[in-house]
Amino acid sequence: MPDGTPRDLRERVYGKHRGIVLRSDDPERRGRLTAMVPEVLAEVPTGWADPCVPYAGLNAGFLSLPLPGAGVWIEFEGGDVSRPIWTGCYWRTAEAPMPPPAGAGGEQAQKIWRSDLGFTVMLDDGAQLMTVTDPTGQNKVEVDVATGTVTIKGLAKIVHDGKLVHIGSAAARHPAAFGDDLLTYLSQLVTIFNAHVHPGELALGVLPVTPAPPVGPMPPPTPALISTKVFVE
Repeated sequence: MPDGTPRDLRERVYGKHRGIVLRSDDPERRGRLTAMVPEVLAEVPTGWADPCVPYAGLNAGFLSLPLPGAGVWIEFEGGDVSRPIWTGCYWRTAEAPMPPPAGAGGEQAQKIWRSDLGFTVMLDDGAQLMTVTDPTGQNKVEVDVATGTVTIKGLAKIVHDGKLVHIGSAAARHPAAFGDDLLTYLSQLVTIFNAHVHPGELALGVLPVTPAPPVGPMPPPTPALISTKVFVE
């Protein structure tokens, strides 16, 4: 700075500086962190650095905090080192979640957001896929735009929970049957039938020549056999 510049202005620090996250357990829960920035502060850690986020509002915004040891870009508001800001992160060698393959025209085809434990959201422009998966890949939701296929994979179970569930399309109108109750009802019919139908004496081993005992009325099915919540087509 030119001679005559006030001392506090001469000592201001501008621009982005590489740092390493020291703490990200902000006691005020505002997404702040502290970092080591050797180029500026030597062995002294920053104070709590405010985040620079894509958007924020009352109980709204984007919040994703790096863990201690992660690379972070640090700036200082107005050049004042007592007012640090973290404006983003960087990867060192072999730290990126995966090397994105080059797409058509040299553009990167995959957009990836992966947590520190490996929970991943991936948008793949090349394959036209949207994927949400756990670290093992055994629980996954995949939307394949090219084939119009949605695949849901659950290691233990998949739960469809809603006031009404339509299978096939929104126009599905046939109530689903309760398989276990239907099996019980059919078993009762077979038992009644077997208990009351006797062929008597047969001619030629096939045609009955004596009447069989009359069969009592079969119990009609009840609405309890069908769902009021799940409909199919």
